[in-house]
Amino acid sequence: MRTNRRKQYFIDKSYQTRFILRFVIVTALWSAAALLLFAWIARQRIETEMYSSHLTIASSQELLLPSALYSEGIALLLYSVLLAYAIFDLGKRISAPLFMLKKDLARIGAGDLAIPVRLRPGDEFQDLAGEVDRMRAGLGSRFAEIKGAQQRLSRAVSELDLSMRQGLPLSEPIGEIRKAASAAQESLRPFTL
Repeated sequence: MRTNRRKQYFIDKSYQTRFILRFVIVTALWSAAALLLFAWIARQRIETEMYSSHLTIASSQELLLPSALYSEGIALLLYSVLLAYAIFDLGKRISAPLFMLKKDLARIGAGDLAIPVRLRPGDEFQDLAGEVDRMRAGLGSRFAEIKGAQQRLSRAVSELDLSMRQGLPLSEPIGEIRKAASAAQESLRPFTL
């Protein structure tokens, strides 16, 4: 009985952890920057208002709301820049390995099974590249079996042709053809269309 285990090709635990951690750090930096900026701007505003000769402030909201909006706007701008950098860096880190895998898959689809599928050390998607390379190697061995069966079948047909021209008994070449055809059929059995 064959058990189907689900494989995770695109979500590696360490990659997922680094991905989440990057955005948690950016968000924490944004929160700290917003808090510090608000505290600094509010302190400046309170000091200015306290030392001015006329206090026309009716509530703390009237005093602190402009400072809060100003500091949050600046912090949001900083957060957007940090987030854009993190997304750009992430895109840069995964685009090259995905492009290389796409190129390798196109090469395999065109029939070139000789060159192994490899990514640079440290690139993401190493597991996926390994699975694609195992697929390439498996296809290579299957096609080698099919090619061997085709060569045996071709030799057997040549022997049959020679036996027919020479008037020899055909039972032996026909038996060879049957064996070669059976081997070819066995080599093709794993493929489904």
